Amino acid sequence: MSDFNIVNLNNFTWQLNIAIMGGVFAVFSLIYNEIYIYYGLVTFAFGVTSHVVYKFFEWIFLKEDTKSKYYWITHISNLILVVSWLTILLLIY
Repeated sequence: MSDFNIVNLNNFTWQLNIAIMGGVFAVFSLIYNEIYIYYGLVTFAFGVTSHVVYKFFEWIFLKEDTKSKYYWITHISNLILVVSWLTILLLIY
């Protein structure tokens, strides 16, 4: 059954999955209520930005499938981005 999938979301990072959901939400908000498009666009921007930051730090701190002792910076950067994303969503609300 997995051979018939157009896009396999299991191969993406969780940040890209959130970006896809934010983009879909933005499109459907155009149909129902235009006010909610900002939530979708901010979520899409968060997903793409956090994916780029995650892959950058993973490229720096992950050498030959072994994590560096500074790999925690990757998690802290994701935490900062999540908190800023939620703060922006609350400010829009």
